[in-house]
Amino acid sequence: MSLFEVERFIFELKHDEKLQAALRDGSEHLFEPFELSATERTALESGSVEELYRMGVHPLLIAPYSRYAGIAPADYHHRLAALEGSRMFSSTRRFTSPGE
Repeated sequence: MSLFEVERFIFELKHDEKLQAALRDGSEHLFEPFELSATERTALESGSVEELYRMGVHPLLIAPYSRYAGIAPADYHHRLAALEGSRMFSSTRRFTSPGE
């Protein structure tokens, strides 16, 4: 799996009206420009926000994807709420004050 390609697809989707229309219309050529595994492609084709989340896609990227995929905001939130606690978002990077 290449999380980068999934996230690149979603980024492109946010900025490309033709890609948005292709997703809505179920175009068979929609994913050709992206190097996606069969699992990734299936998750994106089926609107599986749960699978995208499990793959590591951040919810702030899944949210716009779900809108373009025709998933109602309430449904999106309900589906992700069921996964609460299954992933942790953290960073070891800390900001320091100047001179430290």
